[in-house]
Amino acid sequence: MTSIFDAYRKTLTSMEDGSESAWWYLGTTIASPEGHPDIIVNHVETVMVYGAQTLDAADPAAGYRVPWWEIGLFRDAITGELPTQWSNPVTGLQVNAARQFEEGPSGFSIRPTATGGIEMFDAVQAFASLESATLEARDVGAKLCITQTEVKTRSFPGPDGRIPDISEGKAVRSKTVLQWLAEKADLDSGMPSVPATGMYSFEIGAPAWLGFGDTPVKFAVRGIMHKVPMQERLNPRGWDDLKLLYPQHFEGDEIRPRWK
Repeated sequence: MTSIFDAYRKTLTSMEDGSESAWWYLGTTIASPEGHPDIIVNHVETVMVYGAQTLDAADPAAGYRVPWWEIGLFRDAITGELPTQWSNPVTGLQVNAARQFEEGPSGFSIRPTATGGIEMFDAVQAFASLESATLEARDVGAKLCITQTEVKTRSFPGPDGRIPDISEGKAVRSKTVLQWLAEKADLDSGMPSVPATGMYSFEIGAPAWLGFGDTPVKFAVRGIMHKVPMQERLNPRGWDDLKLLYPQHFEGDEIRPRWK
């Protein structure tokens, strides 16, 4: 039976040092202003690339490093195109809309605990500070389900595509929940990397550019996540637009992040 320590690595990335896996995150941003129903702001299409590197081959308990990097875009909820403006249905304001963002290179490390679980340590993320992270695994029928919950201080991308640094005083508390599942038979098969799919949620204070002013607003992203090889065009339209926005992170028909 595969340990949770190895299962996390096989599902998120690969047991092979230096290998990389691409995860597509496909979601919808939702604003919930007080006194009004939920409002779909836009749709999100991102690719996160995760790597894996054993920290000490002679000491498995030392864990492994997971470098990651992300590029993403937003789509207009009505047209499906890259947005230029967003019309606030409550205030009537028309504002410049966020259309793209990039995060990374960032990373964290994973090691086993004395009780048979795993823990995250040495997390470094551009534009964010990690407050806490919990990692849990449980059986769901023939699948193993891994849940990763992170509480951070950070900001949301602005219309210019920039994520404000914490030092600018615009960062707020956020909560991210990633949950993915893989077949236990795949995990026990000896494959260094196994298929996985799941869902995610992200909650943060509503960015000022939405134009709600002093109205209390809850803001969140809800979506699905799929692991694929680096060259798989899981979302062809998203692939083409990401390549248009970030040509430097593609090499022929393959996503190729620049780690340095």
